[in-house]
Amino acid sequence: MKRLRLIALLCFSCLLTQAETGAYVYEFLRLPVSTLAAGLGGNTVSSPEADPDLAFHNPALLSEKSHNGLSLGYMNYIADIHFGHAAFSRRINGHNAWMAAVRYLDYGLIEGYDRQHTYLGQVFAKDMAFTSGYAFQISRYWRGGIDVHLIYSLLDEYTSLGMAVDLGVYYARPENGFWAGLSVKSLGSQLTAYDEHYEALPWDIQIGLSKQLEHAPFRFSLTAQHFDRWTSPYFDNGSQSVVDREKLLNRIFCHLLLGVELLPSDNFHLSLGYNARRRYELAIEQRSVLSGFSAAFSFQIKKMRFGASYAKYHLSGNSLQMNFSTQFPTK
Repeated sequence: MKRLRLIALLCFSCLLTQAETGAYVYEFLRLPVSTLAAGLGGNTVSSPEADPDLAFHNPALLSEKSHNGLSLGYMNYIADIHFGHAAFSRRINGHNAWMAAVRYLDYGLIEGYDRQHTYLGQVFAKDMAFTSGYAFQISRYWRGGIDVHLIYSLLDEYTSLGMAVDLGVYYARPENGFWAGLSVKSLGSQLTAYDEHYEALPWDIQIGLSKQLEHAPFRFSLTAQHFDRWTSPYFDNGSQSVVDREKLLNRIFCHLLLGVELLPSDNFHLSLGYNARRRYELAIEQRSVLSGFSAAFSFQIKKMRFGASYAKYHLSGNSLQMNFSTQFPTK
């Protein structure tokens, strides 16, 4: 419990220095790494699945079950943006584990213009994050974890270096079919800015619950996130001003991710998720049926696991993500 109190103290002290809202730098840190999380609306901090990529969503989800585990992933994101990752995890002992990983985001070639709208040719932008993670058993039901990220960003001739920390706790009662998680994400700052202006990192507090039915192969999840931004104001061309017309119920619902999973066997997994914020901010009146929905599946053959997910963001934008993981034999 001393470790648990230490994590809570670190969360509180870091949030005091991160109480800034608005635009953030390194927004790619919010992208889902696990296809399972992507299928549940884009995130989960309470899933009991032995997926090593879930450690990116909650550091406490890194399990000693993923011993000598290698995970590779690729996402074809909106507007031909490419996102990939590689991670290796290893058990230290029966209660602790560590992970080393890298994430890479390539925005592709971008048409460049100056302030006078003069065409400058094609420019490029890339982001990378190198991660080291550690998870440990606190007690019979509680587990804690920490991820440290070294971040490098390149925007044509401008570069930035930053560092961030994720903290997480996880509560598991598998005999009752109940799991809960809490994660505080992206606490840190830029070490070097693109120019002389330093920007805040996309910090967030995420809380999640998962509940499995006793006599049916279904598990339900609820995740609350985006506590860094309570409203979504926008610029109205008609009034030429920034307005916020969100009703209280919409404001609350836009912080929630709803998910349901079908678990017919230990080797097959199917999930469906709903992200209200995506639908509210990106859907259009003419065609908005699938906006905000996502789905994923995975299957396992011996020690190899394959996963894929699809998420609908907008009429003209969606993401397709694929993951592969395996475990090397222990000598």
